[in-house]
Amino acid sequence: MELYCKIGRLVKKECDYGIVLFKDEAYDITHFQFHEPILQFKIGNLIKPNPLVIQADPFLYVKGNKLFLFYESQYAKGKGILRMTNTVDMKDWTAPITILQEPFHLSYPFVFEYQGETYMIPESEEANCIRLYKSNEDLTEFQFVRTLLIKERTEDIKANYCDSHILFKDGICYLFTSVSYGWTYHLELYYTDDLLNHEFVSHPQSPIYIGNDHGRCGGSVLHLDSNYYRVSQNCLDNYGGNVSLLRITAINKDNYQEELYIKDMLEPVGFFKEGGHQLNIVKFNGQYVYATDYRKVAWCWYQAYLRIKNKLSHHQ
Repeated sequence: MELYCKIGRLVKKECDYGIVLFKDEAYDITHFQFHEPILQFKIGNLIKPNPLVIQADPFLYVKGNKLFLFYESQYAKGKGILRMTNTVDMKDWTAPITILQEPFHLSYPFVFEYQGETYMIPESEEANCIRLYKSNEDLTEFQFVRTLLIKERTEDIKANYCDSHILFKDGICYLFTSVSYGWTYHLELYYTDDLLNHEFVSHPQSPIYIGNDHGRCGGSVLHLDSNYYRVSQNCLDNYGGNVSLLRITAINKDNYQEELYIKDMLEPVGFFKEGGHQLNIVKFNGQYVYATDYRKVAWCWYQAYLRIKNKLSHHQ
């Protein structure tokens, strides 16, 4: 049995991710995935050494006459870095460039405007903190500004400050972030009235959700049809299973309320046959643009090689 388990770990399949974008003249949250994609980032060739296994967590951002796409990119033996491409017509896209990399893993590049400048909060849970970055004029580089939150990692914390993003409402910055305690996600909420200078305060109702069905976000809060919707990941059965929408019915410094709006909105066909865990929507040139990622489950020999190499190094 022990030998069987060891062999099973060596040949187990990995979850790899690609990106796909759609557009529609009308806002249609339930059917966008059936349109012809306007852009697809495929998962790399898993037969090659050190394949590109993840292109995920897409975030859209409009500045001037350009639509920017920020996303995570990761090779099998490397840490996640953040990349960007942009377009003026949603047909021709610039060659992707790296806009941020750190000694630790990065993902989930939430890009937003604040006081006329462009900032980013990426996921840096490996560093046990939430970090704020500011862009240059053409959004090709981001420089560290300050640490927003820091939490010492304990043995019980399996994932620290995941998928963090901000909702600005009535002059207050609300910060959503998830911490996995004992493999259960707790969605925490903080707020401040000054992103650049003041500290974040824990909301009196934080954590606002506990559970693997909606306790981890799958994109920033959407502002559609005069309503705010929180995007959640369904991680009950596995990571990256699907995304749901929860309508925020109340949010202020004393109260937070939400209700389930659409559960598991990605139909398990086509790109999303094996799941997906991200949704971001913007309006550009009079059309709605939907950015998603999709999951593929496949055996990647290089991941098995890395596990063997890591195992041998610990015995030396």
